[in-house]
Amino acid sequence: MPTHYVYLGLGSNVEREIHIDMALSMLEEHIDPLRRSPIYESASIDPRQSPFYNLVVGGSTDLSLAELNAWIKDIELLHGRTSSTQRFIPLDIDILLFDDLAGLHEGIELPRAEILDRAFVLYPLQQLAPHLKHPGLGISFAELWRQLQPGPQLSSVRYPFGVSSFALTVQAGRFPLPGDPCQLAAI
Repeated sequence: MPTHYVYLGLGSNVEREIHIDMALSMLEEHIDPLRRSPIYESASIDPRQSPFYNLVVGGSTDLSLAELNAWIKDIELLHGRTSSTQRFIPLDIDILLFDDLAGLHEGIELPRAEILDRAFVLYPLQQLAPHLKHPGLGISFAELWRQLQPGPQLSSVRYPFGVSSFALTVQAGRFPLPGDPCQLAAI
């Protein structure tokens, strides 16, 4: 089977920690190795909705584009995503990139248009793949990020969820000193 490289955008505004954790575990079934960006909180585009947690993941898969799309739609459904217009979104997974495809493929527009104008998509994507070029534009994602007009503010979210900064510091092999702000990179 051929191997494809994919990038997916994930978001949740309902029980965000639970749905993001479960989705990451489920995605490891067909994406290996699963690389992930840090997680960010951002205001919803719709002011009636709760803030979202967003991140981007990337990795190799043996699934075709159609199989990948069907599989992630099944994952969304398992998490309670029943409509693209629902206000509370337990889990949203979008295919951002599939290899270097550009244009309409299997009913999916690639690369996903939101990459170019949504900070919560472009910023984590350029963190994972700063030198990778947008298949349609030939410009690196890091350069696209530099060109993006200011959008919604992103706030970093500690992951793994529920772990104190002391535990994260110890896991990173460093013991904090009293008053140490523990500024850690994403684990």
